[in-house]
Amino acid sequence: MNKFELKSYEDIDDFLTGCAFFGTGGGGKVSSGRDALIESLKKGYKLTLMDPKEIQDDDIFCTVCFTGSIAPKTPEVLNEMEKKGFVNRKYSPTEMLVNAVDNLEKYIGKKVTGLFVAELGGSNSACCMAAAYHKGIPVIDGDCSGRAVPEMGQGLPTINGKSFLPVAFVDSWGNTTITTYAFNHSAMERIGKMVSEASYGESAQATCLMDGKDIKESLVYYTLSQCLEVGRTIRIAREKGENPCRAGADSAKGYFIGKGKIIKKETDNREGYYWGTYNIEGMDDLKGKNYKIWFKNENHVIWENDKPIAASPDMIILLRWRDGEPLTNTILSEGEEIGIILVPAREEFLSDNAIAAFGPRYFGFDFDYKPIARI
Repeated sequence: MNKFELKSYEDIDDFLTGCAFFGTGGGGKVSSGRDALIESLKKGYKLTLMDPKEIQDDDIFCTVCFTGSIAPKTPEVLNEMEKKGFVNRKYSPTEMLVNAVDNLEKYIGKKVTGLFVAELGGSNSACCMAAAYHKGIPVIDGDCSGRAVPEMGQGLPTINGKSFLPVAFVDSWGNTTITTYAFNHSAMERIGKMVSEASYGESAQATCLMDGKDIKESLVYYTLSQCLEVGRTIRIAREKGENPCRAGADSAKGYFIGKGKIIKKETDNREGYYWGTYNIEGMDDLKGKNYKIWFKNENHVIWENDKPIAASPDMIILLRWRDGEPLTNTILSEGEEIGIILVPAREEFLSDNAIAAFGPRYFGFDFDYKPIARI
């Protein structure tokens, strides 16, 4: 029996800190996840999780998540949205997800047993959970990625050859779409990004229908419980006046590299993703060292003095130095002092197929993946 339960606002904040920690710079807005879970708590729902050991082979599960670039909307985009009437939203983020599941159920003619989280992150974990609570169905303690990832093909279901079709899309304004066929994962990823582009990044989807047998093979177990543990550890360290960055790294069984300052940030919003690089100047014990981080929604490669020291699927995590708060790449800015943390990839992502789908060569870099522990 899973003992996870969020009973207070403090529990929710701790949990979301952990989700954003494993979001590795992406995973959606923490504020959206907080709103969704607080609303669920106020409605009297029990914010619990289903133990993966309770999954039955004939159960039917799907996941729900948001799709599209996490880049902030520019004044030009906001002006365009207003001109085209994309102003008065019909659905909240949680309602978008619930409606996506409803539409998927209508299409297949069956009800789903429960939901599972596609990735860890401030909104994509919490809002999926809220959608399950609103529908009165369980959500499993685990996720498909063990972190946040930018593409559908980088989660365990697609890495292990599971189907993700059909996919039901719903946006903030109530527009709906169902994709019934795509010739491969990349095609489906592109279709999803184009649908998201049409709704200015405010699109949700219900996807990856699987029976209980398949879902057991497609999850990293107990990661949501781990998020609560890591977030709580960071808060307690902060309250005690200890180093919350080091505490977070230790709790996640990772490596605290040290302190740095972002001296340059370059970004680009294209193909439905938020791309960019950070240049970081080492401070204190790292003085004299320079770091560069490349991200595509999430952080994927880090160099120390021009030498790559870690890459996805290992996790590159930046926490605000003064309080250990994990900030998404949309928020982190030049001048921010940060703690640099590296966390080894989940064991499930060390297969040849996973490295091919999520390693540095997939992202176009000319070097092989080497696990952090070996480096």
